Amino acid sequence: MSKNWTTVIEPKVPLFKVPIKEIIKYRELVWTLVKRNYEVQYKQTILGPLWLIFSLIINSGIFSFVFGYVGQFSSDGTPYFLFYMTGSVVWDFFISCFGSNTGVLLENSYLFGKVYFPRLIMPIANILFNAIRVGIKFLVTLCAWLFFYLAGDAQMIDLKILWVLPIALVMSLMGTAMGLIVSCITIKYRDFSHMVGLLTTVMMYVSPVVYSTSQLPKYVQGLVYINPISSYVEAFRLCMLGSGEINMLALIYSTIFTLALTIVAVVMFNQTEKDFIDII
Repeated sequence: MSKNWTTVIEPKVPLFKVPIKEIIKYRELVWTLVKRNYEVQYKQTILGPLWLIFSLIINSGIFSFVFGYVGQFSSDGTPYFLFYMTGSVVWDFFISCFGSNTGVLLENSYLFGKVYFPRLIMPIANILFNAIRVGIKFLVTLCAWLFFYLAGDAQMIDLKILWVLPIALVMSLMGTAMGLIVSCITIKYRDFSHMVGLLTTVMMYVSPVVYSTSQLPKYVQGLVYINPISSYVEAFRLCMLGSGEINMLALIYSTIFTLALTIVAVVMFNQTEKDFIDII
């Protein structure tokens, strides 16, 4: 007697496969995981998401004092507080997508071993959760811009601000791809999990988050733009505040690098998810 199965789970998948149809089918699970991330992070807190606002304001104030008023770093004519706030927002989105996915396999192994669903749903849920967080910070940044604009210290926002969305998208892809690669490697070599904190700090200071590339010598700018995050941060500031400049060659390089890194990450993830439960 033949049976008609509704779902067939096959052990062999192409090296590069993004199961879009399955992800759409399990879309309710995505939002469930987003809700879970929210509850894990803000459960039993009095202020909840307000901590996002407080941390952004405090960090921007500290950066303004240390790097602006004390260090006298250039802000391309933008008020220090607004300059560092925009840098913090875009950096936070990248590093949150990176950090939340560095342990996505190990941290959810108990779930992967019990029930089937497209494993890529986990990093997608992390991206969406981080997008909500950065959306709140972006609104706060808009309020800060309005304050400085009314005071005559900031430029009027124009249509360039629409480019903020694609910039945020490619930054989330790069952060997630880096996180997935680290997650795959960590399955066999746990040392990498201890390097994440150091890597995060290094990446921040080699990216123009707390400084502008315009104040650097030309040969140093070339070295800074080897880091693919740099052109994204500079482009975000220009689209948001109208200050600074975009190095188009560096931006094209960063986009190509991001796409290539995403392909590598998906291939590694598909390969690792087949047998990582047996390894751990």
